[in-house]
Amino acid sequence: MEAKELGRQDFPELKNDTFLRAAWGEATDYIPVWCMRQAGRYLPAFSLLPVEFRETRATQDFFSTCRSPETCCELTLQPLRRFPLDAAIIFSDILVVPQWTLMTYMIEGSSSSTMAKAKRWLYQRPQASHQLLRILTDTLIPYLVGQVAAGAQALQLFESHAGHLGPQLFTKFALPYICDVAKRVKVGLQEAGLAPVPMIIFAKDGHFALEELAQAGYEVVGLDWTLAPEKARERVGKTVTLQGNLDPCALYASEEEIRQLVQQMLNDFGPQRYIANLGHGLYPDMDPEHVGAFVDAVHRHSRLLRQN
Repeated sequence: MEAKELGRQDFPELKNDTFLRAAWGEATDYIPVWCMRQAGRYLPAFSLLPVEFRETRATQDFFSTCRSPETCCELTLQPLRRFPLDAAIIFSDILVVPQWTLMTYMIEGSSSSTMAKAKRWLYQRPQASHQLLRILTDTLIPYLVGQVAAGAQALQLFESHAGHLGPQLFTKFALPYICDVAKRVKVGLQEAGLAPVPMIIFAKDGHFALEELAQAGYEVVGLDWTLAPEKARERVGKTVTLQGNLDPCALYASEEEIRQLVQQMLNDFGPQRYIANLGHGLYPDMDPEHVGAFVDAVHRHSRLLRQN
């Protein structure tokens, strides 16, 4: 299928490619930064800015929001109006979740601290589990290729429940499909006549598989806050860009402490092959001013690192 058939359009020239260059492993003038869930409920309903997330979302349910390009565009742009972020995250949420995490939602039917129902499937119905995971993979591939055709310049997969598996189950039921997504999306883009885009894998609490994730076909590996940056770099070398990994709860600290924590994080990761982010998404009760302090600290300190 050609890019024209997929709906690819001509887009305005990119004004800030720092994030993309860092994702590809190229040198940058400063460390780019964005936040998972930056288009989220922490943005107030009323402010000096146009109507923000809470009020925008209050007018329609989740799936109606996802099906409205105008609303998705508005929610995507809101944090960029407020903060000098280096990337915009398209509002699609669960639609970019990998197969194991999707499987947990399907089987559990609600939130769970153990994912026991889904893991029971893995142990008692391994063949059916693999069949379901293959179906989800086959569904996810054209969706991701379609996102690029529609203008996405990078793709991130959120394997949010990786930590529930442990090394053995992750290697058997998650990693093969994570690798398959990267391989088949790249092939799909080529077959569609689309330029390659950097791909990011974020497997929360999946530190036991860091080396395997670094070799899974993704240009960037996202880290949660439970892994020391210098140890992560030792384990993966400089073959991939790392992303993360400030504890989201650090944004409850004072702005001065946030600046200190960011400085330490950047020093530990180093100035290249790195994208600053949190170790997970922003929480609804976080102060937007503290989010701004985080973003500003990354930009300020990373420029000082370059000078030195």
